[in-house]
Amino acid sequence: MLSRPDSPTGVVAILAGALIFAGQAGELAFGNALGPVWVTLGVLGIAALVVAIWRLGGLVNTRIGRIGWRISVAGVAFLVLFAVQALVTVALTGDVPGNFILFGLGFLLLFVGHLLIAPGLRDTLGRAWVLPLVGAAGILVAITLDVDPIHDIGLFVFEGAWVALGVALLRAERRYQPDTVSVFV
Repeated sequence: MLSRPDSPTGVVAILAGALIFAGQAGELAFGNALGPVWVTLGVLGIAALVVAIWRLGGLVNTRIGRIGWRISVAGVAFLVLFAVQALVTVALTGDVPGNFILFGLGFLLLFVGHLLIAPGLRDTLGRAWVLPLVGAAGILVAITLDVDPIHDIGLFVFEGAWVALGVALLRAERRYQPDTVSVFV
């Protein structure tokens, strides 16, 4: 059964994009001087992404979209493993981990998942159903072009797509709410 968009899903999608962005942009702007802060922001963003993707499952209304959702869930599972690895590495060494294989696998699965889930969100989001495709384009750039600043721009596109998706979900929720009139007696 298809559920309706709700505020928590929209808010957590916005948080996912904004927190991952804050971690990435902070590291780019200030370097590793505050590495634990950037890693923490990124980890919180990944946690929000897990919740956002999980909640999107109820909004997908096509078979291919549900397959995309499952692939996206697998992708965020790899990102969670990466987040744990990053937290442990920062706690033990103070440095950001140099191994990004879990991150890469997670984003590869998210790329495929975003491509497949997007059409399943068409009825819920209207024209904003293309936002997961924009996120997928950002992922493609980020994982295939490991050239600064192109790689980072791809990640920024992904993060921005999630913020925009959250806004679209909040707007879609308003379309589903019936107009109500209150009468004071």
